[in-house]
Amino acid sequence: MSSPAKHNCSVCSLKKICLPTGVGKDELERLEALVQDTKVHHTSDEVIRQESPFRNLYAVKSGMYKSVKLNDLGEERVVGFHLPGDIIGLDAIYTKTYSSSLVALTTSVLCQFNYDQLVLLSAKMPTLQAQLMRLSSKEINIANAFQNAQTAEQKLAGFIHNLSARNAERGFSSTQLILSMSRQDIASHIGMAPETISRILKQFQSNDILIINKREMKILDPARLLISTGCAHA
Repeated sequence: MSSPAKHNCSVCSLKKICLPTGVGKDELERLEALVQDTKVHHTSDEVIRQESPFRNLYAVKSGMYKSVKLNDLGEERVVGFHLPGDIIGLDAIYTKTYSSSLVALTTSVLCQFNYDQLVLLSAKMPTLQAQLMRLSSKEINIANAFQNAQTAEQKLAGFIHNLSARNAERGFSSTQLILSMSRQDIASHIGMAPETISRILKQFQSNDILIINKREMKILDPARLLISTGCAHA
């Protein structure tokens, strides 16, 4: 079995999201020596299993993944969607086990960081320590986005708005979205029935807020979408 390929962070289009700001050439080379690409994952591939031992952090290089968590009753819930540049595994640092399973939603690739080696390197690179703290804080903010939404419409509008903002951060269109996840996955993530998702999406289309063609979504009126989240006023 061949070993994963060495990654070249300096030419990666996502380096502004993943890498510490102000990192020097020598520091970058030391960091690159730790990073490896995983094999290509295909739709429905399970990459990490819930409660498996924590050894690595991962960054999404391409594609999209979802995190899925089983409760004590064996019920499954989607707890997150991961776009290119997202770091996966930060919540496992304390418990030393992964709190959820990671499943590919499309043909996707991860960058892999051995955590113990990363800690040793961060002791010599204050900018790397600061970046790990920043990314941990960012993950908390993403998880808490629109958690105060009261209605089903606010929850779904908040999810779409958050996905739009994350796309824009990566240099992608904020109004042309590809929904790699199923409506069942979206429903599981925000805590409502798939039928409710379909009803609200039809309502948003009738109100000319957005249009959907299969898994392609176009946001026609970002301002009204934001108002629908309950976080802005008309």
